[in-house]
Amino acid sequence: INAEYGHQVDGWVHEVVREIQDDTILFVFGDHGMTTSGDHGGETADEVTSSLFIYSGSKLGAMSEAETSVFDPTRVFQTDLVPTLTMLLGVPIPYSSLGSVIPFLFLDSDTKSRVELQEVVQTNMNQVFRYIEAYSTISAEFSASEIADIKSQVTNLNAQIKSQPNDDKYSLALIKDMILVIRRIRDLCSKHWAQFNLLVMALSIFVMILLSLSLTISSALSIEWWVIAPFVPLVIISYDSFSVWAGTSHFITVLFTFATASATFYSPVRLKLVSTCNEIASIVKSVYEKGVNNLLNSINLSELSGIIIILFMSVGFTTNSYILVEDYVTIFFFGTLILVNFLLKKPASIISEQTLFSVCACAASRLSATFYGCREEQFWCTKTWWLGGEVSTRVENCRYVCSVGVFLTLMYGLYRYQRAQGALTGGALSFIHGRVHVVQCALVIIYWALSTSQVKVLSEDALCWLPRSVYLSTMFAVCAAVYSPTTIYLQSAGSGSPPRLYGAMSCYSAATLTIYTSLLPACALLLRHAAAPTLALLTVQLLCTARLTEGCSVHTKVMICHVIAVQYFYATGHQAAVQQFDWNAAFVGFTSHPTHVIPVLMIILRTLMSFVLVGLFLPTIVLHSAGPTAPSQEVDLGNPDNTAQLQYYINRDLLTTTLHSLTHSATALALLKCLLACTACFIHRRHLMIWNIFTPRMIIEMCFATCTSAVLVFVVMLIERTDRLLRGELAKIAKQQK
Repeated sequence: INAEYGHQVDGWVHEVVREIQDDTILFVFGDHGMTTSGDHGGETADEVTSSLFIYSGSKLGAMSEAETSVFDPTRVFQTDLVPTLTMLLGVPIPYSSLGSVIPFLFLDSDTKSRVELQEVVQTNMNQVFRYIEAYSTISAEFSASEIADIKSQVTNLNAQIKSQPNDDKYSLALIKDMILVIRRIRDLCSKHWAQFNLLVMALSIFVMILLSLSLTISSALSIEWWVIAPFVPLVIISYDSFSVWAGTSHFITVLFTFATASATFYSPVRLKLVSTCNEIASIVKSVYEKGVNNLLNSINLSELSGIIIILFMSVGFTTNSYILVEDYVTIFFFGTLILVNFLLKKPASIISEQTLFSVCACAASRLSATFYGCREEQFWCTKTWWLGGEVSTRVENCRYVCSVGVFLTLMYGLYRYQRAQGALTGGALSFIHGRVHVVQCALVIIYWALSTSQVKVLSEDALCWLPRSVYLSTMFAVCAAVYSPTTIYLQSAGSGSPPRLYGAMSCYSAATLTIYTSLLPACALLLRHAAAPTLALLTVQLLCTARLTEGCSVHTKVMICHVIAVQYFYATGHQAAVQQFDWNAAFVGFTSHPTHVIPVLMIILRTLMSFVLVGLFLPTIVLHSAGPTAPSQEVDLGNPDNTAQLQYYINRDLLTTTLHSLTHSATALALLKCLLACTACFIHRRHLMIWNIFTPRMIIEMCFATCTSAVLVFVVMLIERTDRLLRGELAKIAKQQK
């Protein structure tokens, strides 16, 4: 096949050669080579070398024997193509080019071409040196002595050329020395920029494995230990001194982890190791005695399916094909998890309800692809009606009306949901939903209308105050929800009757859901009206997941939520490539910034929006319970049965265990994916797409892990605060009743 294709290309080149004029030069070259099996992207000689064909009707490369020994015509570097082509075209060499011109292409049979070649090489040398000198002023990668030595060479060569007599402006020795200077600068940059410290990289990955093991054996530790000690490690694959720093810091982290566990929690860790060994022994015994069928019946299939999918997502980082289609694959993964959970539901009375929620969740998941962005490598991707660039006024008006309708429905739906849960009986949360959110919605709709209108009603500065007001109201709502997160309201029912309890169904998750709702207007502004409906799809998917995963383990819920978060990273218009980030989000509501703090926070929220929102929604899913408590259920506080989230008040250990499982699962999951992403970069460090696909995906995964950890710390601290306030209020009420 390759031979046939090669003959076809030869025919095309032959046709072009017959048509070009004498003043035209033809370059035919490839960006990489290929092995005999058709693979490329590695570091073998067949893969890093490529052919170069140059043709011109005029005579080129007329060299003497001495010139042939200096200008090797059989081998050139790819970096040499840029300066060569630009000088042949008579345009300036790009500022950051580090290549050298291909000398023999500038030679003819006369002396004039050699004088011009010397001028070209001198221009090339000065350009490369200017770049490296300017770079050294903002970076300490190159030593001052190296730059000074190169500067001395360049100055000396320029002086020699200037002192040449007018009748002898060509010196092969000077040209050779100038080319050597250019090569020296290129090799110096290659030494610092394109070399990997394999030992430190391997050590860092090994340390991450140790940390993963420490997380695995420490599931018996307390929730406080999880919040304080093992924060997710950051960048592993790096260079030189930074790589040493990374490896050292992670090694210290692991030592600190084991020291903390050994000094403070030695007994639980030891018991956990013993129990792990016992579990392995029991599994082996079960396989031996009962057979495979009985073993499969004892396995939690929903957890197992989640683990398999997370492993698929993690191992997929080792192939660029998976990274390019991860956005669409996550839809399949989510549907698979929902289907498995649906099939495991046994009571026939809830089949119709489960079917409805499953269909709604899968439909929302599939519709989210409408808002996917396209990256350069996805040649099959086209933007949909929602995200199309230049559209008519009619289409723009239709998008605006649809977005406003969906956004208002979303906010009102969450208000009704919270009200049905009994979380809006009074207090700060009721005020936020009834007042603050109304103002936010009005400001968002007005801003969308004015910013897209062709008639400028307000000046640019005046218009900026609308989104700024939304941001300020969001901060106020978050602070109010943190200050007063409780929803419990107790009303006396008369003598001899138990009191009526309100707000028990979501007493622990109402505050985080209120903060989730308060962030939606700000997120809608950053997404702009065309992409804002994706927030409604995310919310529908999360609400359906909360109902569908009733009775599932915390681990299963965390894994499903992680798949949703990854999916909506893409459904908010992103791709795992830096150039796909929405940097303009920093200027929604601002024309300029006095500091970098505000734009950085806005870009972080815009980029990691899905993980922030899913993290805030996690308590609603993890703590969700279909207990008999209604918003006005009569409850005997002395001896209540399962009363939805009030069970966590009754059983404090249950709350601690649940939060511990939440943080343990989320941290272990994030660490596993970070480890596999780093390993993929280690494996493909010489791959053609290392900087375009593998490294950006690794950095994105690190950001996911960091964001998840930060949001979980906030959520756990808020739930702990809610628990303290709730116990204080109910204790005070009980004391008054006595």
